[in-house]
Order: sequence, then C-alpha cells, then structure tokens
Amino acid sequence: MNLDELKIQASKDLAIEDEENLDQESYKNQRIKSKWLDYKSHFEGLLILAKRNHQLLHREKWIYYNNKGTDKEYSEKPKPFDLKILKTDLQMFITTDEEYCDSKSKIEYYEMVIRFIDGTIKSIDGRSWDIKHSIEWKKYLAGGF
Repeated sequence: MNLDELKIQASKDLAIEDEENLDQESYKNQRIKSKWLDYKSHFEGLLILAKRNHQLLHREKWIYYNNKGTDKEYSEKPKPFDLKILKTDLQMFITTDEEYCDSKSKIEYYEMVIRFIDGTIKSIDGRSWDIKHSIEWKKYLAGGF
C-alpha cells in the first residue's frame, strides 16, 4: 500500500457515514484504529529495514569512493574517476551518489507515510469526541438536557 492509497482509505475510514446511528459509528472507531496501528507497524518495519540498507550502502559507497575496493569490485562497477578524493570531499561524493540519494529518499518517504498514519490515528481519536458532541447536540435539540 502506498501513500495515495492510504489517503483514500483514511477519507473512507474517517467519514461519519450514518449520522442517525452515531452509536454504531462510535463502535467503528476501535476497528479502524486497530487497522491503522497495523499500517503503522508495517511501515515502521519497512523504515527500519530501509535505514539498515542505507547504512550498508553508505559503507559500500565509502569503500568505492575511497578506492579501497578490490579489483573484482571495480571490474563489476568501474572506478568513478582517476582522481584521488580528499577525505574532506568524500562525504560530498557519497551523499550525492544516485543510489545513495534514492536510498535516502526511500527513508524520507517511509517517514512521511508514518507521519500521515500518526495524523490519521489522531483523527480517529478525535472522531470519538466529534461523535460524542454530535450525540449531545441531538439530545439538546430534542430537549433532553
């Protein structure tokens, strides 16, 4: 599931479908909250894996740009150039490498998805208050206060 699909799912889950049976809508909160907590744990797992892979890639790029790889590694992937990279410039070469940037973008994407899920869970919690206040308003209008 990607962020766009999660957004569509959130709009469906957060909508109050039956304003006449608000008690049933209230029961729905626990079911949808559980679903969103599952989404969160899934994406947190993906984030942990992406961060681990990113660290391994960082080491690989450090070896590559430091010219410390084996001849076999450089036969598979040629040396970037014949220049000797200064230690002060090494980080710049690593962080601007295309594979490294793609890996970093993947981490940022998962972090964004988790922030969205956290916001949705917060909205689900707020949905309970909205339903409670709607019920109280209906009681007031019916003269039941």
